[in-house]
Parts: sequence; structure tokens; C-alpha cells
Amino acid sequence: MNKKYLLGIGIIIIGILIGFTVWRLYDKQQTSTSKSSIRNDATLPKEVIITLTKNGFFPNQVTIKVGSAVRWDNKSGSQETVNSDNYPTNQLYRQLNFGIFANGSSVTYTFKTPGVYGYHNQFHHEQEGKIIVVQ
Repeated sequence: MNKKYLLGIGIIIIGILIGFTVWRLYDKQQTSTSKSSIRNDATLPKEVIITLTKNGFFPNQVTIKVGSAVRWDNKSGSQETVNSDNYPTNQLYRQLNFGIFANGSSVTYTFKTPGVYGYHNQFHHEQEGKIIVVQ
């Protein structure tokens, strides 16, 4: 092969590696910045209400501080559930396995540990939600 051709390929590979490294550093900085701004947000509510309708959970993702409560209100018109991920075993966060609750009723849980908690409606497992708990 031609020396100029090999030199050109080498320059392209080095450019790609530099670009990838810069992108990764930028991505890490963005993630770190957004996490720290959430953790320092004193405006996060002490209680959040999530409504379960026949179409799913609204809102389907919330961020709260440790010690805050989430209340799920069933306004679906029928009996529904809130269950921990992963469907169908519901074993990741057993404290979120509330079982069946009637239309017009509510279930509440106070989160004491930071983390990301996924849940779903066992009867309609495509209806999912996520609770993000920060310090």
C-alpha cells in the first residue's frame, strides 16, 4: 500500500479517537451537572400524587427527596395494581407491591433510601412508572 494512503487512514483513526474522547468527557460533565442540580434542589415536594387512569400513570416519572411520600390515586374506573419491576415477578422493590386497589382508593409509600424505583400495573404491564429518590 501507498505510504500517503496509510498516513491518511492513521490521521482519520486518530481524529475519530479524539472526537470520541471529547464526546465522552462532555457527556460525563453533563450527567454530573444535572445530577448535582437535582440533589441540591430544595423545591422538591414532600409528597407527590400520581394518578392511575385507564391509560396509565400520570406523571409516569417523578423526582423526590429521601423522606418524601408518593401517593397513587386509582382513577381508572376499575381495580388496578402498583407493582415493583420486573414484570411479571415484581421482585426488585418488594415494598412497592401494593396488590389490588379499588377505583377511587389510594396507596402511599414513603421513600427512605435514594435510588431509582421502577414500577408497573400488573394488569396492564405496559403501564409503567419511575420514582427517582435523591438525597
